[in-house]
Amino acid sequence: MNLEQILESVLFVYGEPISIKKLAQTTARPAGEIGSALEDLKKSLAGRGIKLVNKDGYYQLAADKSAASYIEKLVQNEMKEELTPASLEVLALAAYRGPITKSGLEALRGVNSGYALRNLTMRGLIEKDETVKPHLFSISLAALRKLGLAKVSELPRYTELDRETQKTLSALAGQTS
Repeated sequence: MNLEQILESVLFVYGEPISIKKLAQTTARPAGEIGSALEDLKKSLAGRGIKLVNKDGYYQLAADKSAASYIEKLVQNEMKEELTPASLEVLALAAYRGPITKSGLEALRGVNSGYALRNLTMRGLIEKDETVKPHLFSISLAALRKLGLAKVSELPRYTELDRETQKTLSALAGQTS
């Protein structure tokens, strides 16, 4: 697999904007080589359904605007459907463990959570804090209202689970000292 193919796969799976520096660390290749491979990838995607976008040195794969009407139709249909078990799992983790990063969710679930996060964010059930990198996800006020709750601490067993989490974190902190 050549570097261009590796970057395409990484960008596809990561789903978030990513810097050349992080791509270089991930692939153990020099930043200049990454930049060249990204340019090659951009050229090879020309005229296809996805494109490589670059904003302020961060790269991400995105759908080509010519497919917007199809994507909009898909998303509208998706919003009418019930939440999948995977989406419910991500929502619960965001509620009980949030704010949490995408990689934190994926470490707990053992699978890519990008689709579920996108779906929940579009529905307004998850909030994404974009002021920090990596982004943090938490349950939204709209989701709490739909559950009839005023705050996260009113979730069933929240206090018990929060104490358990704090004990685990304390134990881990003690191990690293």
